[in-house]
Amino acid sequence: MDGLYYGAIVPFFRGVGWVLHAVFIRPLAWLHTPIWLHVILLGLLTASFSLWMRHLLNVDEKVARFNAMFAEKRRRQQNLQYIPDKYSREALYRVTDDELNHDFNTYLANHYARYVTVYLLPLFLTLAWLNSVFSAAFLRNAIGTPYVLPLPANSFGFHGLTVTAVFLLTYCAGLLIGFLVKGRFRG
Repeated sequence: MDGLYYGAIVPFFRGVGWVLHAVFIRPLAWLHTPIWLHVILLGLLTASFSLWMRHLLNVDEKVARFNAMFAEKRRRQQNLQYIPDKYSREALYRVTDDELNHDFNTYLANHYARYVTVYLLPLFLTLAWLNSVFSAAFLRNAIGTPYVLPLPANSFGFHGLTVTAVFLLTYCAGLLIGFLVKGRFRG
């Protein structure tokens, strides 16, 4: 496993980090863009990527399809109340209830896997890379403080916003805006 990790996984992520640095960090640095703007742009790009992945994986269609299928099975299960034999009715109800539980658990597992793929994986991988590019030591050397956005004195004990804070705020705002725009076009 060490050979796989150090021979394939680590070089892959280093290569991806090098490409991301060449594509996103270096051009913005040449334009003398402030670091906080780098982080905001990367947060918005990551949010856009997550929304694109959501569209690519047809998440909305899969959720709607499951909801319709589940509602139909649930409706059919309610019709079991018209079976006159109590024991047959209970046995059929138990079987259909087990089937509904299985369908829901399968849907839940798949939905969680899509959630991780669409939101958490891009978020954590980008944030890990970004924190290595704009480390506290780098920020101290570049702008004199370990914060991307230093705050004025007497800011309720906060000295500034870190890379993580700016990125997460931007990422969440980007997703919120994306869902609002999508809702306006759909509705």
